[in-house]
Amino acid sequence: MKKLALTLSLIALLGTANAQAHGPYRMGGWHGGYYGCGGCWVAPALIGGVVGYELARPNTVVVEQQPSIVVQQPQTIVQAPPVGYHWQEMVNPQTGVKQVVAVPN
Repeated sequence: MKKLALTLSLIALLGTANAQAHGPYRMGGWHGGYYGCGGCWVAPALIGGVVGYELARPNTVVVEQQPSIVVQQPQTIVQAPPVGYHWQEMVNPQTGVKQVVAVPN
């Protein structure tokens, strides 16, 4: 944005320098001993206003909220064996997986 403002201001400066370099006969003309140009200030004022607005305008920053991630550990529940039972580790014959089971005393 600053490059654009700098470019516009340089163009405005070069344009006004070029207009002044040719003498009083170019823009408004010579009117009986004075240089007359009633509305010659309008274009530079508009260009200066646009450049000033661009330089003074605050930059807007957009911040996107990142989604929060919650990781929970699974809860382990240990229960006491019922009365008259004890815990024993056995292998399931169908799947071959070890399991802890309650076995009656």
